[in-house]
Amino acid sequence: MRKGLYLTDRDIDMFVYLAYGPAFEDDLNIRFFISEGKKVLRKVFLRRLKKLIEYKYIECYWPPRALVRNKQRQGICILAAAGIKQINYESLVPHSRVRHVKLDTRTIFHEVMLTRLIRKIYDGEPRRYQVTRMEDHFDLAKLIQRARMKRIPDLKFTVQLINGSYFSFIVEIDAGTTHMPEFMQKLQTFMTLLPALTPKGVKEPVGMLVVCHTAARMAELQKAVMESHVMTRIKFNFLFNTIYGIDNHLGLFNPWYRADGQKIEVIFRKGQG
Repeated sequence: MRKGLYLTDRDIDMFVYLAYGPAFEDDLNIRFFISEGKKVLRKVFLRRLKKLIEYKYIECYWPPRALVRNKQRQGICILAAAGIKQINYESLVPHSRVRHVKLDTRTIFHEVMLTRLIRKIYDGEPRRYQVTRMEDHFDLAKLIQRARMKRIPDLKFTVQLINGSYFSFIVEIDAGTTHMPEFMQKLQTFMTLLPALTPKGVKEPVGMLVVCHTAARMAELQKAVMESHVMTRIKFNFLFNTIYGIDNHLGLFNPWYRADGQKIEVIFRKGQG
């Protein structure tokens, strides 16, 4: 720890939260600076955040004003070098789970959505399942170098249920910026990548999850899949949801939807996804 800065339990809790990826200032303020219904003055939170940034425990990125429509501009925080070192030193988060995220204008909102999903995946542990493996875009890029594919899924994770069964899922995060033809090509590519992304000898079910930023965008993508002649054979391999649809306490155990709108109550079931 850098001399002159005493880290509180609340600071450490924030570091653990940011280990999985970025969070908005308001999220940190509400999550860690509200106690028993009494909100700490925002200036107190900002003063502490400024101190943690100064000592390189946290970094903060402010998106261009042009990207912030009708909303107050706020910073997006990520765990910096000293913060990573601190949680590694205290063994608070397994080293493999700490994501080294770099933010830029093109990827910022996509990365925030991905991180929200990752937190929800881990929220279910260990009550209903254990996360046995998780690889994000950068990890998967290393796995499929030999396949020479340019399009790579955003995430792949494997869970073991309490009954001992395993399930793996490939995830595409859609922030609404991808044109429809490119999106369809992505889905086709991901299906061809399944063998390269599945360890040899593993026969666990593999689902394809598409997480959208709005219900309207989800409906648009579902319609495109249903109307595509190319997707006829594989259209039922995809399950859709919105990031808001999985943000509650149920996480992955919320209902998901096929391309034709059919509701799937449980994704951890053979033959589904």
